[in-house]
Amino acid sequence: MNRKDDPAEKHFFQSERYFSANQQWFFSTRETADQGPFYSRFIAETEFKTFLKKQTGIGADAWDAPGVRR
Repeated sequence: MNRKDDPAEKHFFQSERYFSANQQWFFSTRETADQGPFYSRFIAETEFKTFLKKQTGIGADAWDAPGVRR
């Protein structure tokens, strides 16, 4: 049930975590500014896993486990 003052529609979007600019790769996070630059997407993905490990204390290998969404 919506209240009278609630907006009629809510717009959500999902952006790509990895992106390139000027032939350099970056990754974005919710908490901080974009991270990079990196020489390749592979390195950006690897650094993102390291970032997650530092932020969560969860081993980076856990993010490669079956059933874990990226």
